[in-house]
Amino acid sequence: MKTDEGKLIDIEMQNSALTKEVHYRFQIYGSRMIDHQVNRGDLLYSENVHEVYTILFVNDIDRDNLLLIDTYMPRNQLNHVRKYNLLTHHNVYLPFIDAVVREKGSKIELAIYTLYHGITDDIMALNSEVVIMMKEKMDQFNEDEELVLAASKRQLVKIQHHQEKVRIRQEGKEEGELLKAKENTLMLFKSKYPQEDILMLENLTLSQYNEIFKALIENKDLQIIKEMIK
Repeated sequence: MKTDEGKLIDIEMQNSALTKEVHYRFQIYGSRMIDHQVNRGDLLYSENVHEVYTILFVNDIDRDNLLLIDTYMPRNQLNHVRKYNLLTHHNVYLPFIDAVVREKGSKIELAIYTLYHGITDDIMALNSEVVIMMKEKMDQFNEDEELVLAASKRQLVKIQHHQEKVRIRQEGKEEGELLKAKENTLMLFKSKYPQEDILMLENLTLSQYNEIFKALIENKDLQIIKEMIK
């Protein structure tokens, strides 16, 4: 999103651990958001570049920084923030939010609590201006067919990408198992029947290779093995 002042904000909710890869990804996101504002040959950066904020809501905690909101900005050795800093990142550690709100949280903390749990009866019973505002925003969103459709499409694309990654990983695993079973079977077959043509053992299934390997271990007759190949 882009604010009225031109500031660019990237927000994501991550229902997982805050791994090294997630840390890397959000640093890259922020850097790209700065880089994409500048074209080659630009001379007056100050006229084209706006501050960038990345906000990560993550279902994890940082045991080295036990805070609800942890803010990162480049600093020097004297702990002074870089002048004219363009990139600020916030980690919001959601597991902290229940305890914070029980201790009468601030408006921003209550907003995070509502984001985390949704508009429930308990939250509406708080009768807070923050909750009422967020409920109104949610109703506006649900009444906008284009926004709802865009969100649905985005979710479907994310599901599709996840399923594709799972499929590729599974195919890679199966291919590795097939190659290993084939190599083991060929090696044992050649040691037992060095005069036989091993071309008959090409292009078999994983199940066939496993069955043939077992038969070779059990010293089954060559004719039985050939029948298994057929």
